[in-house]
Amino acid sequence: MNFLKGKAVGWYISLAAMIAAIVSVIVYAVRGGDSTNLSPVDSTAVTMFVIGIVCNAIVLIKDFGIGGFVPFVFYTIVVGVLLNSEMLFLSNVLTSIDNNVLDGAWFVFIVTALLAVLLSAAAAVMRMTKKEKASA
Repeated sequence: MNFLKGKAVGWYISLAAMIAAIVSVIVYAVRGGDSTNLSPVDSTAVTMFVIGIVCNAIVLIKDFGIGGFVPFVFYTIVVGVLLNSEMLFLSNVLTSIDNNVLDGAWFVFIVTALLAVLLSAAAAVMRMTKKEKASA
């Protein structure tokens, strides 16, 4: 527990962002796209997720100022790639073509990806470690 003793709120928020990203990439990959192959698993999204998660883990281990911003960048890229790759699927759902519907897994990976972006943005502007008090 000594490891957690010097951690500030930003560290815990960054940890929550990483957990949300891990959940999102797992659900996204396991879902495997939809039955009509309109939203196949995008390798770019998975790669950016993995790079963001690794960067997030590094930031959690070693607090180095601007480094907290890096996971936010990768998670934001992932959301952009996901919105682009899901566009055809979403248009078919909205127009009721091919009887496509938004399944629970789709909502889980989109919500957790957005949560990862928001949490990592908040963590990027917060301290990861508590300030050490000066000795008198």
